Amino acid sequence: MSKENTKHDDMLFEMLKECKTLPNFLDAIFGFLSRRTDFYHIANEPNSAVGLPEGFAEKIAQHAFFKWKSGTNNLETVCKPEDIPAVSEELVISDEVMQEIPCAAKESKNQHIASKVSKNSEHRFSKSDYYNGAAYDNYCWSQTITDVDVIVKLPEKIGRKDLEVDILTNKITVKLKDGNVLLSGEFCQKCKANDVIWSADNGKLNIHLEKGKEMWWNCLLKSEPQLDISKIDCSRPFEELPDDAQAKIEELQWNQERKRLGLPTSDEIAMHKTLEKAWSAEGSPFSGPFDPSKVQFS
Repeated sequence: MSKENTKHDDMLFEMLKECKTLPNFLDAIFGFLSRRTDFYHIANEPNSAVGLPEGFAEKIAQHAFFKWKSGTNNLETVCKPEDIPAVSEELVISDEVMQEIPCAAKESKNQHIASKVSKNSEHRFSKSDYYNGAAYDNYCWSQTITDVDVIVKLPEKIGRKDLEVDILTNKITVKLKDGNVLLSGEFCQKCKANDVIWSADNGKLNIHLEKGKEMWWNCLLKSEPQLDISKIDCSRPFEELPDDAQAKIEELQWNQERKRLGLPTSDEIAMHKTLEKAWSAEGSPFSGPFDPSKVQFS
């Protein structure tokens, strides 16, 4: 095995420990590919600089799986090279590539959420900029279950001192000091206006909002087309879950590992303690050291 194949092992092992299980680990990997690359984007034409040919992503995943399952570099025994579509140039899958996707690009059936981007838009947003949200001519928005982030394109040489940002619980207005309105409308749901954070940098206005209550928004402004909430990524980072939910997940993971090792789970341990207490109670029909094998359940 070459050093090139193992140089990321330490980083990936730390990630695996944080994810705790293989399904969570693989979900994080493919989620990253969906959010930050064009792995799931199907190219509109053979020589397109963005996206992959139809079926190519599946072939890449299958090729890698069988390569390491076989434990050999003779890939022809598990996945023939001709099964991998040929491309005219190396396919670069990175966040930088996503920033080069024109807003006029056709929406792919494999896109996580269809973005409503004008064909005349001069600004180019990456997928992460409008994750679980949408992109438009001069602004885009993304969301988690608790927060909303908005990015507004600014005219050249415009900075914080040139802006008037007015955000209420149910309305937003962004305009220049000369009166030119950049964004205005009524929120589809209420936000916490006192907790708004905004900054202007590199030709963009970044606004962070905290939602009035935990829920998924189907649009930022009432004037926008509504998103299909069923297609939103509703997963939440472990650390954002309530304490009781985190404790339950940790208990399930602990029990899963105990079962794998052939050891008693938390429920079995609690039952044994109850049985041991009853065994030693006054009037118990049992005698001698506690022996759970003598107790049967129907």
